[in-house]
Amino acid sequence: MSLRTKLLVFSIILALIPVVIVGTRMIQITKDELKSSANEHLSAVASRVAQEIDNSTQLGPLRLIRKAVENKNLGGKEKLSLLTEVIKNVTDIVAVQISVEGYSSPMLVTQVEFSNHLRASSLMPKETLELKPERIAALLKKEDLFAGDVVYLPEADAWLLTIILRLDEDKFGYPATLSARINLGSLRQSIEKDEQTHKIFITLIDPESRQIFDPDRTDISGRKLVRTTIGLLASDTRISGVEPYTRPSGDKMLGAYDFPTSLNWGINVEKNDADAYMAVNKMVRDWYYSIIAGFSFAVIAAIFVSVSLTGPLRRLTQAAHRISGGDLSFRIEGKEKKDEIGQLSQTFNKMLGDLRQYMTDLEETTKAKERVESELNLAKEIQESFLPKTFPELERIDIWGKCDPAREVGGDYFDFFQLDDKNYGMVIGDVSGKGVAAALFMAVSRTLFRILSAQELSPDRVLTEFNDRLVALDQGANMFITLFYGVFNLDTGRLLYSTAGHNMPYIRSSRNGEGGFQMLPPVEQTMVAGIMDGMTMGSAETLLHSGDAIILYTDGMTEAVDDKEEEFGEDRLEELLNTYISLSAKDMCEKLIEDVKLFQTGMPQFDDMTMFILKVR
Repeated sequence: MSLRTKLLVFSIILALIPVVIVGTRMIQITKDELKSSANEHLSAVASRVAQEIDNSTQLGPLRLIRKAVENKNLGGKEKLSLLTEVIKNVTDIVAVQISVEGYSSPMLVTQVEFSNHLRASSLMPKETLELKPERIAALLKKEDLFAGDVVYLPEADAWLLTIILRLDEDKFGYPATLSARINLGSLRQSIEKDEQTHKIFITLIDPESRQIFDPDRTDISGRKLVRTTIGLLASDTRISGVEPYTRPSGDKMLGAYDFPTSLNWGINVEKNDADAYMAVNKMVRDWYYSIIAGFSFAVIAAIFVSVSLTGPLRRLTQAAHRISGGDLSFRIEGKEKKDEIGQLSQTFNKMLGDLRQYMTDLEETTKAKERVESELNLAKEIQESFLPKTFPELERIDIWGKCDPAREVGGDYFDFFQLDDKNYGMVIGDVSGKGVAAALFMAVSRTLFRILSAQELSPDRVLTEFNDRLVALDQGANMFITLFYGVFNLDTGRLLYSTAGHNMPYIRSSRNGEGGFQMLPPVEQTMVAGIMDGMTMGSAETLLHSGDAIILYTDGMTEAVDDKEEEFGEDRLEELLNTYISLSAKDMCEKLIEDVKLFQTGMPQFDDMTMFILKVR
């Protein structure tokens, strides 16, 4: 079978089978989504209606009124004024009444607008809205709150809800109640608007399965959704839910139910099944038309594509064989075309040009890399020249130091130098960051420190002046350095020291009980150098005797991590110091750095490691 025939057959299969399978699946998914969406919408409407009912009961304002009425400091005139003000501001409350046992006439305040509406409907406001004592007793019984007893006034086309709250006899002074008549007109209008807007049915049900907002109070217990709602209401299990069902008339419905918290009512929200799936029916009809049109177009397109592709593809295949043979000078035909074949030809030609350019660039990149490596090696040699390679052989002390940078160049630095006949200076520093920038900052810091330490013997003054000069030189580089500087007197063994934010060294002093290593006491005033000028560095001193030692180090030693991301730590360093104390300063320094490297086997060295050791003979 030729390529053209294969393309034609394959295109027909692609046009027919996937469309049928995908279309059928999409219709089912759409139907499920529409059902889920309809159920969510019905549930949301039911929840919103329940909230509107709770808002319509006005229990919040009524409780505030009860609290105010029970206030013994308010007289009758103030309480009447309060009720009048509530009637003006809360439009759904059309009447508020205070009834006191032993008084035949209650205090009744009615809404002017609603009273005029009753009069226009030939109803007397007082007779219509007032609650008689026996009626209050029958509704309230022994409870503190009653909400219900919906009354329909056909002359005024109004629905009234009764709410009764018992007043605190101790606070009020007499057995009394606070009653209110709530106009449910706003709630009814909101429900009717939702029904018209969303083409749904909203039904409010009382515990006897009668329909509220129905003057005839029709019993609708024949509906399955109503029975479910009443069952939950009777068991006081007020959980919302959805339930499809079929009405006695045979109409298939999607329904949801919910319950307000303030009233013993149920809420049903329903939608006709056919209305919910209307979009699916239209989708099926359009799908049939799409199959016919898509199949016809696919057959025509397959014929055109199979003819237009096979010829150029043959030429591209021949060209690919020549390129695979190493002929990079070959040009593929078809560049003049504007379709995908032409773009493929241009891509092949560009690939050849890029490959030739890549070979040229690779040669230049290799030379540049070798040049950079040569320059870094030179920088490493220059930096190493800043650090002591040999140390003076002195009768009283044994000294040694070493720096192992994380990269070719680093930011750690140490030094040991003679100040006068009896005093020697020792310093260790750690520049923020790593690499070339840290190395340059270290070089500047070393030069500046050498100049200042040659002029001043006191470590705190040297570091104070060093910090001010470094800040002036930095000019926005945002780098800093930590330093520990000590001056040791060979005759007296006195070590005068100061620090610029550097971690304190370990010292082994004969004054220690067991002669072990411990951290040198810190100075009171310290600050990393290079951040802020005007800082005064503090100083301290200690005495070193025969057998004592001091260990200066950077945090690259203690913060090295192994493959479990565990740090080497100060405790491990202190333990090794006590183990190697009998070794010479050189062997001790080399051994400690070797142990840290062994600890982080398998992990890259992320920071420079530097150590300087002075042992008193």
